[in-house]
Amino acid sequence: MDVIGTTPGEASEKTMADDTERLGLLLGVFELALSRLFEVSPGGGQARDLFVEDVRRLLADTRELQSDSPAVQTYEALLRRLGATSPGDADGLGVVPTPEQGVPPVGSGV
Repeated sequence: MDVIGTTPGEASEKTMADDTERLGLLLGVFELALSRLFEVSPGGGQARDLFVEDVRRLLADTRELQSDSPAVQTYEALLRRLGATSPGDADGLGVVPTPEQGVPPVGSGV
């Protein structure tokens, strides 16, 4: 046992869980910052459209090679968070409610 009363394995799992949580929070902040940049930058709408095209292409390529990859879920969630999906999408991505509808502005959206 180490100083805090856990075994090295338990401490390692706790550290991994903490790191995963921090990474999730950082990703959420990144998504929010990216969305805000698209909103306020001159030409932001066009930049957003180009970015969405790139993410859709990455999603299609990743699905083709590794359909069960965590990257697929990440790209799908990012497209939803960017508002680049609609209820009838052929991809079946659907739509995630916006923060204005009471949903936090961060997270996977899955």
